[in-house]
Amino acid sequence: MLNRRILTQFDYLLFGTAIALALLGVLGVYSANPALYLDQLVRVGLGIFICLIVVYIDYHLLLDHTYLIYGISVLVLIGVLVWGFEIHGSKSWVNVGGFSFQPSEVSKIVLILVLARYLSESGTTRPESRQLVVSGILTLILVGLVALQQDLGTAIMYLPVAGSMLIVAGLRWKVLLSLLLIVLCLAPLGWFGLREYQKQRVLVTLDPELDPQGIGYQTRQSQIAIGSGGFLGHGIGKGLQNQLGFVPESHTDFIFALLAEETGFLGGSLILLLYLLLLIHLYQVLSRSPQHLASLESFRLLLEQR
Repeated sequence: MLNRRILTQFDYLLFGTAIALALLGVLGVYSANPALYLDQLVRVGLGIFICLIVVYIDYHLLLDHTYLIYGISVLVLIGVLVWGFEIHGSKSWVNVGGFSFQPSEVSKIVLILVLARYLSESGTTRPESRQLVVSGILTLILVGLVALQQDLGTAIMYLPVAGSMLIVAGLRWKVLLSLLLIVLCLAPLGWFGLREYQKQRVLVTLDPELDPQGIGYQTRQSQIAIGSGGFLGHGIGKGLQNQLGFVPESHTDFIFALLAEETGFLGGSLILLLYLLLLIHLYQVLSRSPQHLASLESFRLLLEQR
């Protein structure tokens, strides 16, 4: 029987927005490849089921075992290097029960949990040198393991996750700017450690016209697809760029381009507005949380002082 407290305190806006975005994704998969949409729908249903289970779990239970979970996550990432399989050049996938997924995506959540616990136990209102070093080590271990899987894009995403956690914990602006300056100074050294195709991806991201028929092909075709949608789009399943196969991986990496072509500026704007609503609401939830209120208040005061 459902707990009345859970029913009254359940965040229906957050849940509904996430479901709406997930169903739009299913719609895009159906348009790109009808044979895959049922599989995607099953995954959405599984995600909802897991979400409802998590609602019943006290998050303190996770935090109490965070370091153990972090250690398991590290071992899993090491295991992926040995037993994982490769897709599009990245050996970052595993198969469990017929479902393929990337443990590196789960590790992002683990990083949030471990930093949340460590920073909350540090005994300081703002991260100091020790907290920055330990947080950096915890982050870079995961970054390094994911980078070894040749998944540079996912590895880089760990850095803003860790940075956001430090900001919420009350990191001083001067320290933040100093860290950004250090990263910028070290970036040229990191450039020489990249493989040639990784360098090309970075350059083409900055200017797709550098290689419009090669590495920049996907980005260029996605831009054409979005532009061709006009205001109302061509209709579901009627986008020429997608139906004629000009946008590769349209059911995964470039699904927004597919939906924008078929639903137009109106549909694309709706998707972006849903994401904006999700982010704003998550910030409101965070600001109401008593265990984060003090750090957020200091962060707000720092902004006002500037």
